[in-house]
Amino acid sequence: YPVACLPQAWSAGSAFMMLQACVGIRVDGWKREITVERPRLPIGIDNIVIRHLAIGEAKVDLIFERIGDRVACYLDHRHEGLVPLVVRS
Repeated sequence: YPVACLPQAWSAGSAFMMLQACVGIRVDGWKREITVERPRLPIGIDNIVIRHLAIGEAKVDLIFERIGDRVACYLDHRHEGLVPLVVRS
């Protein structure tokens, strides 16, 4: 059955698409910047950390934290390089 793996391959990427939609992340490789629009976290999840996100030669940790009824987003530049972060509420 040559098409038997197609549903599994699609569903393997769905977790990343749901994460992208939830936190509103968009990476622009040409500008080497990260844009986050209206970040949200699911009920019961108070923080998410995306570690070693590579943008060009830089690597950063992208952190989302629930603070009251809002979600804060910031970068940790402990790895090499600096990357601009644009957050739109």
